[in-house]
Amino acid sequence: MKIPGVPTLFFLVPLALGVEAGLLSLANWQYHRYHQRLTEQSTFASRPTVTLKGTFYPEQTFALTNQPNPLNPEAEVGWRILTPLVTSSGTIIIDRGYLPATLNKDNSPNFSPATPTEDEVTGVLLPIPARKGWLQGPDTTTHPNLLAFLNPSLITSTKQTHYLVARTSTSPNLTAVPPPLPAPSRHLSYALQWLGMALAFPVLCLFGWLKNRRSYPRP
Repeated sequence: MKIPGVPTLFFLVPLALGVEAGLLSLANWQYHRYHQRLTEQSTFASRPTVTLKGTFYPEQTFALTNQPNPLNPEAEVGWRILTPLVTSSGTIIIDRGYLPATLNKDNSPNFSPATPTEDEVTGVLLPIPARKGWLQGPDTTTHPNLLAFLNPSLITSTKQTHYLVARTSTSPNLTAVPPPLPAPSRHLSYALQWLGMALAFPVLCLFGWLKNRRSYPRP
């Protein structure tokens, strides 16, 4: 007598193995992201501060949008103000700090509260971030001077490899505190969740198979 459901196993077993492999891959990916975040935090903390002096060009001010307040992450998101500083050794983009987002009547960004009052700044040099992944949106948002991603070619014509995150204030309205780095613990939590699902999935499959097997009469 032909056992019901046997042909179906030739389809279900590869499918179950594929799902299990996918869950384990996701757990491994988040675990590597956890260690990547730990490395980023360690690297940032170990970078020495540098002091630069020059001339700011406020007319070339841009802002990274959707940025958390570094002193109160629960507060409303705002901007990270980006302004080129021309020094004796060249031009460099300065992340001058956090500013609450305000618009003019024509919906253009209001950068007047961030007008530079100092020509010297101390901070940490960081490499220009690279865009990752194949799904990438536009660099600008609702205005050409409001950026979703730090694209140096939109701010200055000078080729940039690094930018400086300020630790000293260049305007009384700016919070010259580096933006908070993503919490590594979040990725570890995701990794454990995916691993838990990967461990539970074979048990659920076995339970379903045994339950289905008992539903057929013996030959």
